Amino acid sequence: MSRPIGIGFVGGGPVTQAIHLPAIATLPGQFRTVRVMDVNPLVAETVAARYGAIASTEAEPVFADPAVEVVAICSPNAFHTEQVIAACRAGKKAVLCEKPLAVSKDEAARIKAASVASGTAIFVGTMHAYDPAYRAAFAAWQASGDTALQVRNAIFLPSNDEFTNRATELVPVPAMERGAPSADVAFRKLMLRNAMLGLSVHDVPLIRDFQPMMGRLLLARYLPPFGYALLAEHNGCTTELTALMPGQWPAKWTFEATGRTHRLRASMPPSYVMAGSAVVELEGPDSSQVFHFTQNGYQALWQAVNDTVRNGALSPIPIDTAIADLAFALDLADGIDQILDAA
Repeated sequence: MSRPIGIGFVGGGPVTQAIHLPAIATLPGQFRTVRVMDVNPLVAETVAARYGAIASTEAEPVFADPAVEVVAICSPNAFHTEQVIAACRAGKKAVLCEKPLAVSKDEAARIKAASVASGTAIFVGTMHAYDPAYRAAFAAWQASGDTALQVRNAIFLPSNDEFTNRATELVPVPAMERGAPSADVAFRKLMLRNAMLGLSVHDVPLIRDFQPMMGRLLLARYLPPFGYALLAEHNGCTTELTALMPGQWPAKWTFEATGRTHRLRASMPPSYVMAGSAVVELEGPDSSQVFHFTQNGYQALWQAVNDTVRNGALSPIPIDTAIADLAFALDLADGIDQILDAA
Protein backbone atom coordinates (compact mmCIF):
# COMPACT_ATOMS: atom_id res chain seq x y z
CA MET A 1 0.00 0.00 0.00
CA SER A 2 1.18 3.55 -0.67
CA ARG A 3 2.05 5.84 2.19
CA PRO A 4 -0.64 6.85 4.71
CA ILE A 5 -2.58 10.06 4.12
CA GLY A 6 -1.75 12.78 6.64
CA ILE A 7 -4.63 14.12 8.74
CA GLY A 8 -4.80 17.27 10.83
CA PHE A 9 -7.53 17.59 13.45
CA VAL A 10 -8.96 20.99 14.32
CA GLY A 11 -10.61 20.27 17.66
CA GLY A 12 -9.44 17.40 19.83
CA GLY A 13 -12.52 16.81 21.98
CA PRO A 14 -14.77 13.75 22.41
CA VAL A 15 -15.81 13.50 18.74
CA THR A 16 -12.18 13.35 17.64
CA GLN A 17 -11.07 11.05 20.45
CA ALA A 18 -14.02 8.65 20.66
CA ILE A 19 -15.31 8.59 17.07
CA HIS A 20 -12.84 9.63 14.39
CA LEU A 21 -9.56 8.31 15.74
CA PRO A 22 -11.03 4.86 16.59
CA ALA A 23 -12.67 4.73 13.13
CA ILE A 24 -9.38 5.57 11.43
CA ALA A 25 -7.61 2.90 13.49
CA THR A 26 -9.78 0.25 11.81
CA LEU A 27 -8.43 1.30 8.40
CA PRO A 28 -4.77 0.30 8.86
CA GLY A 29 -2.18 1.92 6.66
CA GLN A 30 -4.58 4.37 5.07
CA PHE A 31 -4.14 7.40 7.37
CA ARG A 32 -1.76 8.87 9.91
CA THR A 33 -2.48 11.66 12.37
CA VAL A 34 0.01 14.48 11.74
CA ARG A 35 -1.40 17.33 13.84
CA VAL A 36 -3.95 17.84 16.62
CA MET A 37 -5.15 21.34 17.43
CA ASP A 38 -7.29 22.21 20.45
CA VAL A 39 -7.70 25.45 22.39
CA ASN A 40 -7.10 23.40 25.55
CA PRO A 41 -3.34 22.71 25.55
CA LEU A 42 -3.72 19.59 27.74
CA VAL A 43 -6.16 18.05 25.25
CA ALA A 44 -4.01 18.98 22.25
CA GLU A 45 -0.77 17.69 23.77
CA THR A 46 -2.18 14.48 25.25
CA VAL A 47 -4.12 13.40 22.16
CA ALA A 48 -1.25 14.33 19.83
CA ALA A 49 1.23 12.39 21.94
CA ARG A 50 -0.85 9.21 21.63
CA TYR A 51 -0.40 9.28 17.85
CA GLY A 52 3.07 10.77 17.51
CA ALA A 53 1.51 13.97 16.16
CA ILE A 54 2.30 17.66 16.66
CA ALA A 55 0.09 19.61 19.05
CA SER A 56 -1.01 23.23 18.77
CA THR A 57 -3.59 25.56 20.27
CA GLU A 58 -4.06 27.45 16.99
CA ALA A 59 -5.53 26.13 13.75
CA GLU A 60 -3.19 27.93 11.36
CA PRO A 61 -0.26 25.48 11.80
CA VAL A 62 -2.59 22.65 10.75
CA PHE A 63 -3.51 24.45 7.53
CA ALA A 64 0.10 25.47 6.85
CA ASP A 65 1.65 22.01 7.26
CA PRO A 66 2.17 20.39 3.81
CA ALA A 67 2.16 16.94 5.48
CA VAL A 68 -1.51 17.50 6.33
CA GLU A 69 -3.47 16.43 3.25
CA VAL A 70 -6.87 16.10 4.92
CA VAL A 71 -8.26 18.39 7.60
CA ALA A 72 -10.92 17.13 10.03
CA ILE A 73 -12.92 20.05 11.44
CA CYS A 74 -14.26 19.02 14.86
CA SER A 75 -14.55 22.46 16.41
CA PRO A 76 -17.67 24.32 17.62
CA ASN A 77 -20.24 25.09 14.91
CA ALA A 78 -19.51 28.81 14.77
CA PHE A 79 -15.95 28.18 13.51
CA HIS A 80 -16.76 25.63 10.79
CA THR A 81 -17.15 27.97 7.84
CA GLU A 82 -13.94 29.95 8.27
CA GLN A 83 -11.92 26.83 9.06
CA VAL A 84 -13.26 24.85 6.08
CA ILE A 85 -12.51 27.80 3.79
CA ALA A 86 -9.02 28.17 5.28
CA ALA A 87 -8.33 24.49 4.59
CA CYS A 88 -9.51 24.92 0.99
CA ARG A 89 -7.33 27.99 0.47
CA ALA A 90 -4.37 26.04 1.88
CA GLY A 91 -4.84 23.54 -0.95
CA LYS A 92 -5.83 20.54 1.14
CA LYS A 93 -7.07 17.53 -0.81
CA ALA A 94 -10.14 17.00 1.37
CA VAL A 95 -11.94 18.38 4.40
CA LEU A 96 -14.14 16.33 6.69
CA CYS A 97 -16.32 18.78 8.61
CA GLU A 98 -18.40 17.59 11.51
CA LYS A 99 -22.06 18.53 11.24
CA PRO A 100 -23.34 21.08 10.64
CA LEU A 101 -21.29 22.19 7.66
CA ALA A 102 -22.32 25.78 8.36
CA VAL A 103 -24.98 27.69 10.28
CA SER A 104 -26.50 29.62 7.36
CA LYS A 105 -27.15 29.22 3.65
CA ASP A 106 -24.81 32.12 2.86
CA GLU A 107 -21.98 30.40 4.73
CA ALA A 108 -22.64 27.19 2.83
CA ALA A 109 -22.43 29.07 -0.47
CA ARG A 110 -19.06 30.52 0.57
CA ILE A 111 -17.79 27.02 1.38
CA LYS A 112 -18.88 25.72 -2.01
CA ALA A 113 -17.14 28.60 -3.79
CA ALA A 114 -13.91 27.90 -1.89
CA SER A 115 -14.17 24.17 -2.62
CA VAL A 116 -14.72 24.75 -6.35
CA ALA A 117 -11.84 27.23 -6.54
CA SER A 118 -9.36 24.92 -4.79
CA GLY A 119 -10.60 21.53 -5.91
CA THR A 120 -10.85 20.45 -2.27
CA ALA A 121 -13.37 17.67 -1.66
CA ILE A 122 -15.81 18.39 1.18
CA PHE A 123 -17.27 15.68 3.39
CA VAL A 124 -19.76 16.22 6.22
CA GLY A 125 -19.94 13.98 9.27
CA THR A 126 -23.57 12.94 8.80
CA MET A 127 -22.60 9.33 9.35
CA HIS A 128 -25.97 7.70 8.66
CA ALA A 129 -25.84 8.98 5.07
CA TYR A 130 -22.71 6.82 4.62
CA ASP A 131 -23.99 3.81 6.57
CA PRO A 132 -23.50 0.84 4.21
CA ALA A 133 -26.62 -1.02 5.38
CA TYR A 134 -28.83 2.01 4.91
CA ARG A 135 -27.37 2.75 1.48
CA ALA A 136 -27.92 -0.84 0.35
CA ALA A 137 -31.48 -0.89 1.69
CA PHE A 138 -32.32 2.45 0.10
CA ALA A 139 -30.97 1.24 -3.25
CA ALA A 140 -33.32 -1.74 -2.96
CA TRP A 141 -36.20 0.63 -2.12
CA GLN A 142 -35.43 2.69 -5.21
CA ALA A 143 -35.39 -0.46 -7.33
CA SER A 144 -38.90 -1.28 -6.05
CA GLY A 145 -40.24 2.01 -7.45
CA ASP A 146 -42.27 2.66 -4.28
CA THR A 147 -43.06 6.14 -2.94
CA ALA A 148 -43.06 7.05 0.74
CA LEU A 149 -46.30 8.02 2.48
CA GLN A 150 -44.79 8.38 5.95
CA VAL A 151 -41.29 8.94 7.34
CA ARG A 152 -40.49 8.62 11.04
CA ASN A 153 -37.24 9.36 12.88
CA ALA A 154 -36.88 8.80 16.63
CA ILE A 155 -33.78 9.46 18.75
CA PHE A 156 -33.70 8.64 22.47
CA LEU A 157 -30.22 8.70 23.96
CA PRO A 158 -28.57 8.74 27.38
CA SER A 159 -25.73 11.15 28.06
CA ASN A 160 -22.81 10.95 25.62
CA ASP A 161 -20.60 10.18 28.64
CA GLU A 162 -22.20 6.72 28.72
CA PHE A 163 -20.41 5.99 25.44
CA THR A 164 -17.29 8.17 25.29
CA ASN A 165 -15.83 6.77 28.50
CA ARG A 166 -16.10 3.27 27.04
CA ALA A 167 -14.85 4.22 23.58
CA THR A 168 -11.52 5.68 24.70
CA GLU A 169 -9.54 6.98 27.65
CA LEU A 170 -10.99 10.44 27.19
CA VAL A 171 -8.92 13.53 27.90
CA PRO A 172 -11.43 15.66 29.83
CA VAL A 173 -12.75 18.79 28.16
CA PRO A 174 -14.29 21.59 30.28
CA ALA A 175 -18.07 21.30 30.17
CA MET A 176 -19.97 24.05 28.40
CA GLU A 177 -22.23 26.12 30.60
CA ARG A 178 -25.89 25.73 29.75
CA GLY A 179 -28.65 28.05 30.70
CA ALA A 180 -31.41 26.79 32.94
CA PRO A 181 -34.47 25.33 31.17
CA SER A 182 -37.00 28.01 30.49
CA ALA A 183 -40.49 28.42 29.09
CA ASP A 184 -39.29 31.57 27.33
CA VAL A 185 -39.94 31.50 23.56
CA ALA A 186 -36.42 32.77 22.74
CA PHE A 187 -34.88 29.96 24.79
CA ARG A 188 -37.02 27.31 23.09
CA LYS A 189 -36.15 28.72 19.66
CA LEU A 190 -32.44 28.55 20.48
CA MET A 191 -32.62 25.01 21.81
CA LEU A 192 -34.66 23.77 18.86
CA ARG A 193 -32.34 25.42 16.33
CA ASN A 194 -29.39 23.79 18.08
CA ALA A 195 -31.23 20.47 17.94
CA MET A 196 -31.88 20.84 14.19
CA LEU A 197 -28.23 21.61 13.42
CA GLY A 198 -26.67 19.33 16.02
CA LEU A 199 -28.89 16.25 16.20
CA SER A 200 -31.62 15.92 13.58
CA VAL A 201 -29.13 16.90 10.85
CA HIS A 202 -27.65 13.39 11.21
CA ASP A 203 -30.77 11.96 9.59
CA VAL A 204 -31.82 14.82 7.30
CA PRO A 205 -30.05 13.15 4.34
CA LEU A 206 -32.16 10.04 4.94
CA ILE A 207 -35.36 12.05 5.28
CA ARG A 208 -34.61 13.86 2.03
CA ASP A 209 -34.18 10.54 0.23
CA PHE A 210 -37.92 10.07 0.77
CA GLN A 211 -39.19 13.65 1.18
CA PRO A 212 -36.76 16.04 -0.57
CA MET A 213 -38.58 19.22 0.48
CA MET A 214 -39.61 20.17 4.00
CA GLY A 215 -43.04 21.32 2.83
CA ARG A 216 -45.35 22.55 5.58
CA LEU A 217 -44.36 22.27 9.23
CA LEU A 218 -47.52 21.39 11.14
CA LEU A 219 -46.23 20.92 14.69
CA ALA A 220 -43.14 21.93 16.66
CA ARG A 221 -42.55 21.27 20.35
CA TYR A 222 -39.46 21.69 22.50
CA LEU A 223 -38.99 18.72 24.84
CA PRO A 224 -36.78 19.49 27.85
CA PRO A 225 -34.01 18.94 28.75
CA PHE A 226 -33.02 18.64 25.07
CA GLY A 227 -35.34 17.35 22.42
CA TYR A 228 -38.15 18.00 19.99
CA ALA A 229 -41.34 16.71 18.44
CA LEU A 230 -41.98 17.83 14.85
CA LEU A 231 -44.52 16.99 12.18
CA ALA A 232 -44.23 18.09 8.54
CA GLU A 233 -46.11 17.30 5.33
CA HIS A 234 -45.19 17.52 1.65
CA ASN A 235 -46.94 16.05 -1.40
CA GLY A 236 -48.94 13.56 0.65
CA CYS A 237 -45.98 12.33 2.71
CA THR A 238 -45.86 13.09 6.44
CA THR A 239 -42.61 13.22 8.38
CA GLU A 240 -42.43 12.79 12.16
CA LEU A 241 -39.24 13.70 14.02
CA THR A 242 -38.85 12.98 17.73
CA ALA A 243 -35.79 13.22 19.95
CA LEU A 244 -35.03 13.38 23.65
CA MET A 245 -31.75 13.30 25.57
CA PRO A 246 -30.21 12.70 27.98
CA GLY A 247 -32.23 10.16 29.94
CA GLN A 248 -31.93 7.01 32.00
CA TRP A 249 -32.92 4.59 29.26
CA PRO A 250 -31.26 2.33 26.69
CA ALA A 251 -30.20 4.07 23.49
CA LYS A 252 -32.74 3.95 20.68
CA TRP A 253 -32.16 5.57 17.29
CA THR A 254 -34.56 4.53 14.54
CA PHE A 255 -35.58 5.58 11.05
CA GLU A 256 -38.61 4.29 9.18
CA ALA A 257 -40.19 4.92 5.79
CA THR A 258 -43.53 3.42 4.80
CA GLY A 259 -44.78 3.36 1.22
CA ARG A 260 -47.66 1.79 -0.64
CA THR A 261 -46.01 -1.61 -0.92
CA HIS A 262 -42.76 -1.47 1.09
CA ARG A 263 -41.50 -0.47 4.52
CA LEU A 264 -37.89 0.33 5.41
CA ARG A 265 -36.96 0.16 9.09
CA ALA A 266 -33.48 1.01 10.40
CA SER A 267 -32.06 0.69 13.89
CA MET A 268 -28.95 2.83 14.23
CA PRO A 269 -26.14 2.26 16.75
CA PRO A 270 -25.23 5.35 18.81
CA SER A 271 -22.53 7.53 17.24
CA TYR A 272 -19.86 6.63 19.80
CA VAL A 273 -20.34 2.85 19.50
CA MET A 274 -18.18 0.83 17.11
CA ALA A 275 -20.88 -1.79 16.55
CA GLY A 276 -21.01 -2.05 12.80
CA SER A 277 -23.65 -0.59 10.55
CA ALA A 278 -27.31 -0.05 11.20
CA VAL A 279 -29.59 -3.06 10.99
CA VAL A 280 -32.04 -2.25 8.20
CA GLU A 281 -35.03 -4.31 7.15
CA LEU A 282 -36.86 -3.76 3.89
CA GLU A 283 -40.24 -5.47 3.79
CA GLY A 284 -42.12 -5.96 0.53
CA PRO A 285 -45.33 -7.68 -0.50
CA ASP A 286 -43.57 -10.97 -1.24
CA SER A 287 -40.36 -10.96 0.78
CA SER A 288 -38.15 -9.06 3.20
CA GLN A 289 -34.41 -8.35 3.29
CA VAL A 290 -32.18 -7.54 6.25
CA PHE A 291 -29.00 -5.51 5.71
CA HIS A 292 -26.10 -5.34 8.18
CA PHE A 293 -22.37 -4.84 7.69
CA THR A 294 -19.31 -4.82 9.96
CA GLN A 295 -18.38 -1.25 8.96
CA ASN A 296 -20.29 1.68 10.46
CA GLY A 297 -21.09 5.03 8.87
CA TYR A 298 -18.00 6.81 10.17
CA GLN A 299 -15.71 4.05 8.92
CA ALA A 300 -17.43 4.20 5.53
CA LEU A 301 -17.06 7.99 5.56
CA TRP A 302 -13.31 7.78 6.16
CA GLN A 303 -13.04 5.08 3.50
CA ALA A 304 -14.75 7.49 1.09
CA VAL A 305 -12.21 10.18 2.03
CA ASN A 306 -9.41 7.70 1.34
CA ASP A 307 -10.86 6.73 -2.04
CA THR A 308 -11.26 10.36 -3.08
CA VAL A 309 -7.76 11.43 -2.05
CA ARG A 310 -5.99 8.38 -3.51
CA ASN A 311 -8.10 7.59 -6.55
CA GLY A 312 -10.11 10.71 -7.32
CA ALA A 313 -13.35 8.85 -6.58
CA LEU A 314 -16.46 10.99 -6.38
CA SER A 315 -17.93 11.46 -2.92
CA PRO A 316 -21.15 9.47 -2.34
CA ILE A 317 -22.60 12.73 -0.98
CA PRO A 318 -21.71 15.60 -3.39
CA ILE A 319 -21.32 19.06 -1.91
CA ASP A 320 -24.54 20.28 -3.57
CA THR A 321 -26.42 17.48 -1.79
CA ALA A 322 -24.72 18.28 1.52
CA ILE A 323 -25.69 21.94 1.15
CA ALA A 324 -29.29 20.99 0.30
CA ASP A 325 -29.37 18.82 3.44
CA LEU A 326 -28.19 21.79 5.51
CA ALA A 327 -30.80 24.03 3.87
CA PHE A 328 -33.50 21.51 4.85
CA ALA A 329 -32.37 21.62 8.50
CA LEU A 330 -32.25 25.42 8.43
CA ASP A 331 -35.74 25.57 6.88
CA LEU A 332 -36.97 23.32 9.69
CA ALA A 333 -35.47 25.70 12.23
CA ASP A 334 -37.08 28.71 10.52
CA GLY A 335 -40.42 26.91 10.42
CA ILE A 336 -40.12 26.20 14.14
CA ASP A 337 -39.53 29.90 14.81
CA GLN A 338 -42.73 30.79 12.95
CA ILE A 339 -44.80 28.22 14.85
CA LEU A 340 -43.45 29.37 18.22
CA ASP A 341 -44.07 33.01 17.34
CA ALA A 342 -47.67 32.20 16.46
CA ALA A 343 -48.29 30.15 19.62
